[in-house]
Amino acid sequence: MLPPKEAIKIISRQFLAKYPFTSEAQKCLQDLNLHLEDLLDPCYRPVLERGRERVLEALDEGVVSCRMERPDIEFLSFPVARLIVEAVRDNFLKHRFATAESKRAQKLFEEEGEETLLVIARKTFNVDVEWVREEVDGRVYHFKVHFSDYLRYASSFHDPYWKLVNRLLLKGYVYLVKDDFARLLSGAVEKKLSESRGAPAKLPPEIRVIVDEVSLKAASRRGRYAFEDVKGTVVEEAFPPCIASIISALRSNKPLSHSARFTLTSFLLHVGYPVDKIVSLFSGVPDFREDLTRYQVEHIAGMKSGTRYTPPKCETLKTYGLCPLPEGCGNVRHPLEYYRRHRRERLASREVVENERKGEDRVLP
Repeated sequence: MLPPKEAIKIISRQFLAKYPFTSEAQKCLQDLNLHLEDLLDPCYRPVLERGRERVLEALDEGVVSCRMERPDIEFLSFPVARLIVEAVRDNFLKHRFATAESKRAQKLFEEEGEETLLVIARKTFNVDVEWVREEVDGRVYHFKVHFSDYLRYASSFHDPYWKLVNRLLLKGYVYLVKDDFARLLSGAVEKKLSESRGAPAKLPPEIRVIVDEVSLKAASRRGRYAFEDVKGTVVEEAFPPCIASIISALRSNKPLSHSARFTLTSFLLHVGYPVDKIVSLFSGVPDFREDLTRYQVEHIAGMKSGTRYTPPKCETLKTYGLCPLPEGCGNVRHPLEYYRRHRRERLASREVVENERKGEDRVLP
């Protein structure tokens, strides 16, 4: 029988190294009472280097490795990595880091004992969860989680597999196998690390050098990421104001400049619009010719020359007079960057609403 909610305390150097985001790890860190200046001591140099490495792994690999050969360094490098991320003040980096650390955690959760997972879920994330052993249709379930906690952490998972309506739900609790519970907990890790904590206004020069290096790396990585196609459902509500403005003018049969047509076409191709749909969209303009329009769209798509064109950056759109907001869109530098961010938020919002609407109990047979 597994322990009750006030479950056993699990503290070891290995536990802290594997799960530095837990409430136990945070308490240990407070007890150590480390200061920024302490990191400049040569004995803490490996901690500073590993913290830098964690952030760069998140940017380059999309997942942070687990180095258990020196657990104290692994444990202390986590708050250092978070400090670096906060100091850079870049939402792309923050999301990338949170996702990469959550993937690291998920791998560890999948290999962890059920007892430890219960403690982490209850004490760190305040999840209402119980251990069970129920067999339904040949499948053995190990955990049951209150539906409100399930929605809180699974709402950002866009695979239909995670929709509440596709889950076994009994008396307000969602039944999960161990691997699914590990995935749910990784979502809790990502959500926790996505929250802003703030960074000191003044950083020692040695740490500022690392922050500047990571900042340049993040800007470079974000630029390459912006030009990648956005796969999946097209969410028009997430289009940036510049694209929405061009589409509005187009639907009002207003004449469009060449730069506006190019911007709209290249953007729509990158978010998943087929050529035929884009050609149809232009059919209302006064000088529309289907053969010429199709040729131009296919040329921008790279179907004619082999060169696929990307939408202009926000700075370029301002010079074209295509940015409708004098102040721009905050720290967004590219229309596709805006779309990625707001598409993710819109899809998560849709999922929550749909789950709440369809979340009737499914009774165990």
